[in-house]
Amino acid sequence: MTTWLVTSTFYPEFERLPKVQPALILDKFLESDEVTHLFVYEGEKNIGDGMLSSRLKGDLESEAEIRFVGKGQLDFPDGNSRRVNIRISVFVGTAPTRKLKDINFRISLQDPDVNMLFSFDTNSYDFNYQIMEGGQIIADSNKEDENPEIQEARELLKLLKLNSNQNSGDQQSVADGRWGSMEIAGHRTPVYFLVLDIAGTGKIKFTISEAGEFIEMKTPFGYDLKSKVIMKGNKIQP
Repeated sequence: MTTWLVTSTFYPEFERLPKVQPALILDKFLESDEVTHLFVYEGEKNIGDGMLSSRLKGDLESEAEIRFVGKGQLDFPDGNSRRVNIRISVFVGTAPTRKLKDINFRISLQDPDVNMLFSFDTNSYDFNYQIMEGGQIIADSNKEDENPEIQEARELLKLLKLNSNQNSGDQQSVADGRWGSMEIAGHRTPVYFLVLDIAGTGKIKFTISEAGEFIEMKTPFGYDLKSKVIMKGNKIQP
C-alpha cells in the first residue's frame, strides 16, 4: 500500500509544461500495481476514504480495470446525513491507445437500504441502471418504460457522441498529459499531470508520480480524492 504526504501542488502555466502522451501516464499507473489508500474530500472536509487499485488482464499491454472501493457520509437536501458505500470500476483497452471502454458504478445507501447500479458504455454512449430498495427492484432499464427525464438524458448522450465524432479530427484531445512537479514531504518531486476535459462537465485533474503511484484527483463536482495530506497544517489520519 502506498501512502503519500502531500503539502501543495504546482500547476505553473499548465499549457507550457512538457507534453506527455496520456496513455503513457496511464501505463505508468497500471504497471505500478499499487493499492493506494485515498481520502474523499468535499471542499476541505474529509467525508470518507477508500482503496484504489488496478489490474491488468494479461501482459503489460493487455486490457485493464481500475477500481475504487470507498465509504463515507453524504449530506442530503432533507438535512440528513447518510452512510454511503461506493464501488467504481473503469475498464480501459489495450496499449498503446488505452481507450476508455466501460464505467460501472455501485452506490449503496443505508437507512433505508438502497442499492443503485449504473453502467456506461463509452463506445455507444448508452447506459443501463437498476435501483433496489429493501431487496426489491424499483427501477430497471431493461424491464420498464423509462420516464421522460431518462429518455431525455439518453438523447443528450447521443448528441454528445455525435459532436464527439464530428470533432474527432480536432487537434484538441479530451485527455492532456504533462510533466511537472509538486512538493511531497517537503521535497519538490517530478510528477505527471493528466487532465480529462469532459464535455458539458469540466476538467478532471489527476496527479501521478513518476513511479506510477496515484497522488490525487481534482474534480469540478466539489469532490476530490487525495492520498495522505496536510490541510491547513493539520495531519489527516486514516
